[in-house]
Amino acid sequence: MDPELIRRLLPRFKRFAGMASIVLVVAGVGTYAAARMNPGPAQPIPFSHRLHAGKKDISCFFCHSDADRSSHAGMPAVEKCLLCHQVIIPDFGPIQPLREARLAGKGVPWVRVNVVPDFVYFNHQIHLARGFDCGRCHGDVKQMDRIHKVNRMDMAFCVNCHQQNGASTDCWVCHR
Repeated sequence: MDPELIRRLLPRFKRFAGMASIVLVVAGVGTYAAARMNPGPAQPIPFSHRLHAGKKDISCFFCHSDADRSSHAGMPAVEKCLLCHQVIIPDFGPIQPLREARLAGKGVPWVRVNVVPDFVYFNHQIHLARGFDCGRCHGDVKQMDRIHKVNRMDMAFCVNCHQQNGASTDCWVCHR
């Protein structure tokens, strides 16, 4: 190749390589940055899904035990949390509200992240029975400390999924 041509094109190539690097970096950290900028609502107990579902590989169904048999996934009872935390790091400060809630006979007032309107009927059981993974709607929870909204669970999101999977898009399926 002509050395003069290389000398003339080198600055352009460097600019292109620099821009390509920036694009790759932005794409690579986009999800991470989005989660850091909007980590989801603060919860009364700093529960980490990344630790429990990810590192410890605890199934979604251990805590959300109603998901595969009812319309609602459910939130774990305080007693469920204390099954492990009576023994595992029982004196860890953030776990103390669990003990206090149990003594008071109350649950943990978790802040809901994914909410569908009252006029929408959604059944976790049906979707799980059809083989859909929780992450399809909720994102890669195993990588999240605090749960944050990954998908905007609106009508367009649901209809698009139904169309892609050959499910009914009749109004009465979701609006009862």
